[in-house]
Amino acid sequence: MHTVAVPDKHDPAPGLARLVAAGPVVRMRVPVIGEIPFVTTHAGCERLLKDDTLFSTDIANGRNRRIAWFLRLMPRNVRVMTENMLQKDGHEHRRLRKMVDGAFRRGAVEAWELRIEAIAAGLLDDWATSEDGDFVRHVARPLPLAVICEILGLAHEDRPDFVRWMAAFSQGGSIWRLPGIYWSLTRINRYLMARFEERRADPGDDLISVLVHAADGEDRLTDDDVLAMLGLLFIAGHETTTHLMSNSVLTLLKNPAELSRLLADPALEGTAVDELLRYVGAVEMTKPRYLLRDAEFLGVPFRRGQAVMAHLAAANRDPAVFDDPDRLDLGRRPNRHLAFGGGPHFCLGAWLAKAELAAILRLLWRHAPDLALGVPEGELQWNAQAGIRALHTLPLTRSRHAGI
Repeated sequence: MHTVAVPDKHDPAPGLARLVAAGPVVRMRVPVIGEIPFVTTHAGCERLLKDDTLFSTDIANGRNRRIAWFLRLMPRNVRVMTENMLQKDGHEHRRLRKMVDGAFRRGAVEAWELRIEAIAAGLLDDWATSEDGDFVRHVARPLPLAVICEILGLAHEDRPDFVRWMAAFSQGGSIWRLPGIYWSLTRINRYLMARFEERRADPGDDLISVLVHAADGEDRLTDDDVLAMLGLLFIAGHETTTHLMSNSVLTLLKNPAELSRLLADPALEGTAVDELLRYVGAVEMTKPRYLLRDAEFLGVPFRRGQAVMAHLAAANRDPAVFDDPDRLDLGRRPNRHLAFGGGPHFCLGAWLAKAELAAILRLLWRHAPDLALGVPEGELQWNAQAGIRALHTLPLTRSRHAGI
């Protein structure tokens, strides 16, 4: 098994190619977790993600005692948020997921499309008149947060509080950020618990009402279940969609021929969204899967409790599946990308993320036909956090100049 360097954030293509070529299993070092095997080929990642008879997402099944010890030391209101359905397997995962699945299926999301577009249009108006022109700050970050708040039925006047609280999760993974994260989680938990009580007394048609009035018996959700579920929507869903949108806009500016192709043919929107997910999806790797027994996988022997991760970004550049994988092709068909993972833990918010990115592709260049990068590309800063490819800022200007 080869040990391979982590791909560069600014230009990941060469590093991703090395991962695929060295696969199907390589070793890389991940902060907190340590050195860990990664599956890097498309076929290998599909097998890993779908096999819930051999692999578990529950950290209790892992051998890394440091992580389990760290989680036990967390304050309760933080620990509750980590005990979401991403960490559950089998019946328990299915029980929790089915409670929210309906709200995020394709048909349900299509009913939200006009509202998503209206929110995006308002944010783009704000961006167009802003002094810094930062697409991340004025559009990519507030859009998914506003949409989640609407689905949950949270009051519009409360959104500035959520923007402030959620900012703690976008400032990197330094240990010095932990007090700020704890402060934010405490306030989010208190706010949501108050909404639970309101919806029990006066239910509406929002998702919180659905969850707090879920069926009795074994399907009944506790307040901790609902908190963990909503924490997952806010933290995972919000951050990943934010960076998908900003990565996509930068990529299109760097590929003007493909951008012109999209603007000339709106029918490409669907394939363009999937190709951007493949090419610059924000989530580079999955959470660890833990072996449920000693076994050989992809020709490599593993011990029970050993952690393995899927490198989605590498799998999405696998030449065995994608012709000319380092080329952006907005009309690519077929496109079996793994940007949303696969198997039982396929991303719950996949259709919502697609709808939000599609709204941006539809509206941004109407607001700014001559859109350009507002600074030289070399001045852009990427988040160093492992597992996610994220820009800190994306300054844009409505007039073309030599930014790229």
